[in-house]
Amino acid sequence: MDADFRKQPWFVGGVICCALGLAVSAVPVAAAPATDTGGPAQTLVCLDCHDGSAASLAAGPHRVLLGKAGDVPARVSCTSCHVGTAAHWEGDPAESPMSNPARLGAKDVAAACATCHQGVHQSNQQTLSVHAAADVACTACHKVHGGTAPGQLQQPQAELCFGCHTGLRAQFAMPSHHPLQGGMVSCSDCHLSGDDGMLGATRRDVNATCTKCHGALRGPFPFEHAATLDYSVDDGGCLNCHDPHGSTQPRLLKQPYGQPHFQLCSQCHTVPGHQFNSFHGNQWAGVACNECHVDIHGSYTNRDLLTPALQPQGCFAAGCHGGQ
Repeated sequence: MDADFRKQPWFVGGVICCALGLAVSAVPVAAAPATDTGGPAQTLVCLDCHDGSAASLAAGPHRVLLGKAGDVPARVSCTSCHVGTAAHWEGDPAESPMSNPARLGAKDVAAACATCHQGVHQSNQQTLSVHAAADVACTACHKVHGGTAPGQLQQPQAELCFGCHTGLRAQFAMPSHHPLQGGMVSCSDCHLSGDDGMLGATRRDVNATCTKCHGALRGPFPFEHAATLDYSVDDGGCLNCHDPHGSTQPRLLKQPYGQPHFQLCSQCHTVPGHQFNSFHGNQWAGVACNECHVDIHGSYTNRDLLTPALQPQGCFAAGCHGGQ
């Protein structure tokens, strides 16, 4: 090879490029900022400082450690709820704090919870719920660290609801009431059971809520009592006559149905004129309406909802209540 090749332009250019390349590679480059925001692998790092947190989660669905020795990170991690950056655990935690759902507004908390909990209730809590409109956050009712099952509630359900709905406690102490305190029913059996939109967290179909338990009254019946149809009036179906929380009247009725004024029935019917008409005479004076009209929720046999026991008394004779 020609000894003077080192003088050739291509060789000189190559040497210069190599020199520049070595020089650039020798210059230190700043490390990229940490982008790791945590996950299951980060749980053990969190517990180095927050060593009591795992125990408060151990009995619930948000437990962060599994295994017999409690040393296996679960899919749910600390950073599933507490959002931040690696600077919190790699640097000064005070300068780079993690988010704390307990200090967030209702909609921000709901958005955090909805990353895992994506049912109707959680969705409405971010948009339509009366609780969200009143800035009542998920954490006002639910306690992730140490809550009680079911639902990881802050308190037993009835006591939790009474904390805001204070007037209802007295209603459940009335002579006739749903057995809430005995644990046979709970607030969520009727409320928050489906579409908990802006209608007081109650299902739109009131009768469907009631007949989940009172199935024998569901119908449909050939002869309906219009007052029981929840689309017939503003208040809706069962609630026309019954107070679902408690009442001084039997069977949760809103008003008396007996003499002298028959208030419950006279809301719709002219009861006094009905009782003392010339055909009935005085025979039925002071008799409670449901002595005769027994199928008040609907009848399979009689359009006036009358009991067949009236047959021997001639009530179903032609010109009276016959032909029904």
